Amino acid sequence: SSAREYSTTYAAQILGRVTQIYATDEAYQDGTLMEQGYDMDDKIGRSGVEKAFEEYLRGTDGTRVVSTNSDGKVTGEFYSKQPQPGNTVELTLDLDLQQKVEENLAATVAQMNAEDGDDTRGAGCAIVKVGTGEILALASYPTFDPSTYSTNYVEISNNPARPEYNRATQGIYAPGSTLKPLTAVAALETGNVTLTEKIKDTGKWTYPGSPQSYTYCWDRSGHGLLNVTEAITNSCNYFFAEMGYRMGMDTFREYLQAFGLGEHTGIEIGDYAGTLPSNEAGHDQTPWATFGQANQLYSPLQLANYIATLASGGQHCKAHLLKAVKSYDNTEVLAVGDTAPTNVVSMQDSTLEAVKKGMLGYTQPGGSVYNAFRNCVVTAGAKTGTSELGGNQTENGVFVCFAPYDDPEIAVAIVIEHATWGSNLATTGVDILNAYFTADETGSAVTGENQLLP
Repeated sequence: SSAREYSTTYAAQILGRVTQIYATDEAYQDGTLMEQGYDMDDKIGRSGVEKAFEEYLRGTDGTRVVSTNSDGKVTGEFYSKQPQPGNTVELTLDLDLQQKVEENLAATVAQMNAEDGDDTRGAGCAIVKVGTGEILALASYPTFDPSTYSTNYVEISNNPARPEYNRATQGIYAPGSTLKPLTAVAALETGNVTLTEKIKDTGKWTYPGSPQSYTYCWDRSGHGLLNVTEAITNSCNYFFAEMGYRMGMDTFREYLQAFGLGEHTGIEIGDYAGTLPSNEAGHDQTPWATFGQANQLYSPLQLANYIATLASGGQHCKAHLLKAVKSYDNTEVLAVGDTAPTNVVSMQDSTLEAVKKGMLGYTQPGGSVYNAFRNCVVTAGAKTGTSELGGNQTENGVFVCFAPYDDPEIAVAIVIEHATWGSNLATTGVDILNAYFTADETGSAVTGENQLLP
């Protein structure tokens, strides 16, 4: 028989689980599993990497044919085939970082819950390596211990905050102002604005020719004259609404897709593709879509990968968990993760510098999240967003960043439900950056077959 032993209580939604083969499984009913050598009493990967990499992890049963006497004593062996353990699947995850992220999310949510009593609140966080698409951490709160899932199933399934739900990949949220850097790239590269043009924010942007269609800047008094870099630093809705009007929805959607939004990220355990914005009949939604509102929804992993694409200068890679697959005896590499870009978003160096500089200003003196980033061990670029839900619901908070500023290594995205403001997530973001950039380079090793590797 085979067994799973978990040397960590973290990454539960990523690891997934194994179960018995069920008679109701389609692959059992059509004979596929039997053709692949499974027996009815075998276990099979049911979710997460257990399912995604089942073909590598399962191993091969052994066989022994013997004769015995009436007392059950073996009197002869006629045939023997040794079992072969499953292969070793090495993930891109940094286990120490995964732990820190889960702990930070838990602490932040617990504090918010204590303040307002919302026990349904959840959170998701993704950290992607710039230039490769490797996922270094993927956390969802609340979570559970994978080694005790079967015994705690009732409690887990009855939790109103849904611990089994992987908010980092399956949760989809309006991105809010975290889209403004992408909008800036699109507007600059399509010639709809220049690096030096300044637009006067009066506090209220009105759709030309339609006085009934308007949006307010968060600062109702207006920011005055701003160029594109200053518009990012000041998170000026007026400026980006004007960019949306100039670009139109088709152009904007092209850039959203080029950065991987509204598309599956490529992660092996599956994810939601999200929803791209679209125009309502007779009404142009682009001025609202370009600062993250309108009818669009994305996952934390999609947002992290978009920021990684931006920080790399346009190298858009598939987000993935597979580092390598090695044979059970470590003599052969059977597969490696694909780190090559799937597409490159064309942008001039001046465009990249202007956008990054706007995100840098957000973390520097005078910037909205400077109080949090004054304690950061590296210089970083960041952007926050408020994900509006409508009605009387408290808005979600969204936060993205990349670091270090001069030579980006990682991109981070965090969403916390009903957090009111994206800026409320900045301290959590800084704690995560500090954990990564002060970590012991040697890390911690996990040994044994079929286990999560650091």
